[in-house]
Amino acid sequence: MKDLKELIHYATLAPSGHNTQPWLFSLNDDTIEIRPDYKRRLPVVDPDDHALFISLGCALENLIIAANQFGYSEDIKYDLPKEKSEAIKVILTKSSEANENLLFDALNKRQSTRNKYDRKPLPESDILSLKEVTKQEGVIFKIFITDNEIEPLIKFVKEGNIFQFKNKEFVNELVSWIRFSKSDAEKKRDGIRSAVIGAPSIPNWFGKLIMKFNSGEKEAKKCEDAIRNSSGLVLFISEDNSKQNWINIGRSFERFALKATQLGLKHAHLNMPCEELEVRKKLQKYLGLPKEQQPLLLLRIGYSDPLPKSFRRNVEEVIT
Repeated sequence: MKDLKELIHYATLAPSGHNTQPWLFSLNDDTIEIRPDYKRRLPVVDPDDHALFISLGCALENLIIAANQFGYSEDIKYDLPKEKSEAIKVILTKSSEANENLLFDALNKRQSTRNKYDRKPLPESDILSLKEVTKQEGVIFKIFITDNEIEPLIKFVKEGNIFQFKNKEFVNELVSWIRFSKSDAEKKRDGIRSAVIGAPSIPNWFGKLIMKFNSGEKEAKKCEDAIRNSSGLVLFISEDNSKQNWINIGRSFERFALKATQLGLKHAHLNMPCEELEVRKKLQKYLGLPKEQQPLLLLRIGYSDPLPKSFRRNVEEVIT
């Protein structure tokens, strides 16, 4: 069997909130288990852990894509009790036929690209491809590409930004995951590396000082400018607020991100209105969604130059 550690390597390339990489893996013969690492949760911005489970879904999808590429079929079993001992079990079987996954070549290229995009419109064929690849049980995918569709969403992003930066606990949590210096980023190999947002390497103490003077209004304006220069917005909605559907959103989103990468598209998160519950309710009402359907993942998409990539921890660090 192909070295299971190599498959785990591809799983760890998945995106996660603040690049916390909140996953642990265990190996047993032909089975890989994925478990949440609650030591890496974000209690302020993600109090119910939905973003954590979305990240696990992204890692799961990467694992499946890599396994398919190397000639394995998968049987997925979910063990999601209420207590914090959840596990996703992926049982691998060698396939007698080639099972190449067309998204595999994007695994090493995908990144969350946080610079300004060039507002170039999306070809209709690409929109259709993105819609097709996101199909997943329990997940609703919406794409907004016209000014009339995008404009009303800007206010929700700005409102969420302002709420968050008025919350000192949110700012402290965010700052704890920013790696302001290159040496700190290389040492810890997690968190938000300053280079991935186009910022220079600076001493940590100086970066933390700068963040103290950052305002929600300033961040909201940055987001507004970023949206207005994007090709569109995309939103992932959970059919119900369950762990299984959170994982499914992660799987759907990761396929979207990989397909977008193949199409030359960049993406970046604008999750503020989904993270702030009061703003999420307003967004939910605006979209005409019933109470059980939760908008949980909002991104901007467009065309731009790549930025340096985020670091990932070594495989040995995430295997229990």
